[in-house]
Amino acid sequence: MKAWGSTDVGKLREINEDDYFVAYNRHKDLMAVVCDGIGGSQAGEVASSTAIQTIYSLFLDAPEFESDSQVNLWLQATLNTANDVIFSKSANNIYEKGMGTTCVGVLITDGKSYIFNIGDSRIYAKYDDGFIQMTEDHSVINKLLKEGKITPKEAKTHVQKNTLTNALGVWRIFRIDINKIESTFDYLLICSDGLHGYVSKIDIESVVLSDTLTLKEKVSSLIALANKEGGKDNCTVILIDNSAEDSSEEEGE
Repeated sequence: MKAWGSTDVGKLREINEDDYFVAYNRHKDLMAVVCDGIGGSQAGEVASSTAIQTIYSLFLDAPEFESDSQVNLWLQATLNTANDVIFSKSANNIYEKGMGTTCVGVLITDGKSYIFNIGDSRIYAKYDDGFIQMTEDHSVINKLLKEGKITPKEAKTHVQKNTLTNALGVWRIFRIDINKIESTFDYLLICSDGLHGYVSKIDIESVVLSDTLTLKEKVSSLIALANKEGGKDNCTVILIDNSAEDSSEEEGE
């Protein structure tokens, strides 16, 4: 298994409010996380970086996982800690009030794979039966789509396109989606909406499944596609290749 990640500010933003990490801990567990900050001024950048630093630190000191329930409880506790740290910072600094971040990621331990999601950043997986969106967006648009009140075409230009119904650090109580998935995937793609909000699923899949690009080149190509569509948002991409030779070290740029 091999992973590569990268982030780009895009063409219109002055500050990159996305952040991410890809790392192995002392138990050889792999964790990969993407956060997309929200909030005015530099608050989004603070929220995403705080979440990443908190989760990364706790992951390095994580216990050896022995059961699904232990993983579930650890993820809940870790994300709750990150939420509390961001919420506290927000409450104590007027310039950071209301800040928050999406948070999506995967934890792979002892051959088992667990994904988690807060907000509208996403995970896609390539299995034998297709390229599948594995997470559900916590957004107004997704709620309207599920209720049949708007069409997918209308969603692309809807005034509430970027409005979240759930985020890390904004509220004391928030929603965490945690799921165990089959570890038979060929690829896992973790990304902010700077990618999936502007590049079609078909085009994303085409790059992920390319036979001519290296893992690093695939990540760079996906970000380039987002910039080609206008680069209106920060874009962060992590790609995990399940068939590649094991690489027990953090990778990215």
